[in-house]
Amino acid sequence: MDTVIDVEGVWRQFGMDRLAENLETLFQNESFSLRQLWEKVLQGDIAGILNGLGGMFFGGAASQAAGLSSLLAWILALGVLSALVTHFAEIFDRHQIADLSFYFMYLLLTAVLLKCFLQAADTAKATLGDIVTFIRILVPTYLMCVGMATGSVTVGAYYQILLLVIYGVEKVLLAGTVPFIYSYCLLAVINGVWSEEKLALLMDLVGRGIRGALKACVGIVTGLNLFQSVLAPAVDSVKAAVLQKALSAIPGVGGAADGVVELMVGSAVIIKNSIGMVFLILLLVLCAVPLLRILLAGCLLKAAAALMGIVSDHRITSVTDRVGEGGMLLFHTVGTALLLFLITISMMAAATNRGM
Repeated sequence: MDTVIDVEGVWRQFGMDRLAENLETLFQNESFSLRQLWEKVLQGDIAGILNGLGGMFFGGAASQAAGLSSLLAWILALGVLSALVTHFAEIFDRHQIADLSFYFMYLLLTAVLLKCFLQAADTAKATLGDIVTFIRILVPTYLMCVGMATGSVTVGAYYQILLLVIYGVEKVLLAGTVPFIYSYCLLAVINGVWSEEKLALLMDLVGRGIRGALKACVGIVTGLNLFQSVLAPAVDSVKAAVLQKALSAIPGVGGAADGVVELMVGSAVIIKNSIGMVFLILLLVLCAVPLLRILLAGCLLKAAAALMGIVSDHRITSVTDRVGEGGMLLFHTVGTALLLFLITISMMAAATNRGM
């Protein structure tokens, strides 16, 4: 691969050293070399890349699981204790004592649940912000590669799509969906005050609205990418074909010029695809551990609700399950943001492989 692509020259020409410095602020807890990762992609060393990423991921998974195990124990202990206190208080003739005991344990449990949810929500918001920052850092470099491999029409089209996706993540997901998830969890806490669960239908409506909005975002971005992948690269391909035919028609040097153009286009496509692959890998690394943390928190609360349902009051079980569902909605929101950019970059790379 080194005989075709001057790695050192490309590294300097595209300012990859400055890009690596900017990325260090987002990957402070991870130790990797952007240049080594790029060279491994160029060499097709997928096994080496997966080995390195697997070690980082499983190390983060072990630390997250260890940190959440104590929280599971506390939630289960509070659930069982609330059942014991409530049943003990029912011995007395006045049911006010049993009610006061239940509400005291309920407030204590919801304080723990909301703390767990808020930690997951802070992780989700920070991850969404990191995703947007990462895309803003990589956009100039990657679009330069796309422009070198295709043309200005394709670059302009996909630049608009990336701006639209960034705006959607900031305004729709971060500023719109996440506050609704907060509201969902607060409604779950208030709903537990009544044994009739008067807010259950409202919570179901909010949850369906959030999931519908996330699906709509994926559908809109996928449709836009499909539309642009059909039109914009075709325009640039026609322009490049006309130029290549004109060069090949030059007497004496036409054949050599045609070969040089083919070599340049092929090298540009390889550089574009390799850098795009590196960015996709880094985006997955950036989101892997935070997504795992949010997923574990949501699954932990749902598992605790299932176990507490054996002995605890249904309101205790319901609020725990609903807050766990709020954690899963956070996971779906961050996962949707990641998926939007994965779709855009992947389709951009696939649509701009002229003749490859």
